[in-house]
Amino acid sequence: MLRKSWLLVCLCVAMWMVGAVTVSAEEHLQVKSDMKLELDGKPLQLDESYLIDNSLFVPYRAFAEGIGAEVSYEAATQGVTVQKGGLTVHLTIGSSEAIVGGSSRMMVGPAQLINNSTFVHSRFLSEVFGIRVHYDEATRTVHLVSSGQPSENPAPKTYEITIEGFQFKGGNITVESGSTIIFTNKDKVKHNAVAENGSFKIPLLTTGESGSITLTEPGDYAYFCELHKNAMQGTITVK
Repeated sequence: MLRKSWLLVCLCVAMWMVGAVTVSAEEHLQVKSDMKLELDGKPLQLDESYLIDNSLFVPYRAFAEGIGAEVSYEAATQGVTVQKGGLTVHLTIGSSEAIVGGSSRMMVGPAQLINNSTFVHSRFLSEVFGIRVHYDEATRTVHLVSSGQPSENPAPKTYEITIEGFQFKGGNITVESGSTIIFTNKDKVKHNAVAENGSFKIPLLTTGESGSITLTEPGDYAYFCELHKNAMQGTITVK
């Protein structure tokens, strides 16, 4: 009788452990993402991306090459190397530790295999190379803004206008043709930006939301907030 009771206890413990493992796996459920990514206003082409614990993970090779980095993979150690601008980042599949220029840094989640491809945390890999990240919830677009390097044919630039205190801060600006302008609302009420000539209209943005436009035609673009037209106005000059 004692032996049977002991076996029953062991069985219950084993079943509890299986249940615990199942819950743990569900806590890190991989959900395919429909978010779009743009680098300096241009779409970044990725076959797929996933949300893991509300963080966006992207295929490391396509993403890294998209931001101008060089990549390599060592199958024996499951190590990933990304190099850009003299900085080298080493990642290991299954580990949340990254070696950045020789120093240890922790990521929000480990590099991992999904459908036989290596996925990494997009924000970490962006910011470690000096690329700023802005998320526009209204359009579900991740805007990546690089520091930009001078060249004979410079890439289109990205500018930022902050909506705060019922003002377009930095709202009267001169930009190059092809530039992207990102509006971010920091007020507790909704705002947007509408061109007087009808060339663009950003949807109403709640607190923390962003919206962007890309202007290619030279000229002066006067704009205003649709809800607060008398108080909020600005002009974008495109060269």
